[in-house]
Amino acid sequence: MLLTDEELARLQPVAPFLQSEARTSLEAEADYEVTMELENHLQPGLRIRAPESPATTLELNAPPYPLDLFVGLPLAELRTLANANERERNDAIALFGATFSPRLLKAIAKMTPHEIDLDAGVQSEAGTLSVMLDEVEAN
Repeated sequence: MLLTDEELARLQPVAPFLQSEARTSLEAEADYEVTMELENHLQPGLRIRAPESPATTLELNAPPYPLDLFVGLPLAELRTLANANERERNDAIALFGATFSPRLLKAIAKMTPHEIDLDAGVQSEAGTLSVMLDEVEAN
């Protein structure tokens, strides 16, 4: 079941922090635009887009294309954030930031290993590619 309207409303103030944590964890990569997508009828997640370079705009109909990646976030993780008190929320946001990049790389390796070059900010297909983050592994 997707998130309720109430849970989505509670996540709205948290969204900028998740975006910031994701952007920071990708700092070594291209200068990505990271936006949060919280819709009541869709899988919540982050959209990561690479800026278009002169090389990619010259050949719009041929690969490589600028990265346009939707990263689905685990509903259980978002529910925890939506229902947490301030201290728990801060801890969960920090954990998200610390685990985002490794989980993203793992998801790409499992689902689209030859379609995305995260370091270069390009993909081999036009349009939006999607991956789903796994739950945070308990230590």
